[in-house]
Amino acid sequence: MQNLDEKLTAHLRRVGKPLLPLWIVLASYGMWGFPLIIVVLMCFGIGNPFAWLVLCIPVMMTQFLALGVQKLIGRPRPPSVDAIIHMWCRTPSFPSAHSAGSMAFAMMMSTVLVEQSNFSSLWMIGIFLFAFSIGISRIMVGVHYLSDVVVGFLFGIVVTGLFLSGV
Repeated sequence: MQNLDEKLTAHLRRVGKPLLPLWIVLASYGMWGFPLIIVVLMCFGIGNPFAWLVLCIPVMMTQFLALGVQKLIGRPRPPSVDAIIHMWCRTPSFPSAHSAGSMAFAMMMSTVLVEQSNFSSLWMIGIFLFAFSIGISRIMVGVHYLSDVVVGFLFGIVVTGLFLSGV
């Protein structure tokens, strides 16, 4: 299974190489896009400020839990010679905390925005595509395997879903 994951990861990196400058920016700074989007929405009076504040709870929970699972599993990252960006802190690889956190952000933002009757569903699609792009960017720059990112997305969905269901 590991070999298949490495092959699929290498294939994705080859296919995505033409967009490498975009992947580098998303992998390095993409998570900052969500707070910026929230600030812009708040400036336009979209959403309750308290709801935006509550949004941070499951996102932070997801990030911390993903980092804890990374430490427990301890899967090494792809070889650093393949990495295009060099991380300031080398944590284990599985699951991707960036993927988990970006999916948690997207789910919470969509929950807040669903309450806005005049809000377009195209924005929701855009928010989830942005979250997906952040996860994929981590593969493209060589710091995660495909399975790290997929499980990171699922992790973010599960933790945020549990938070939203009141568990």
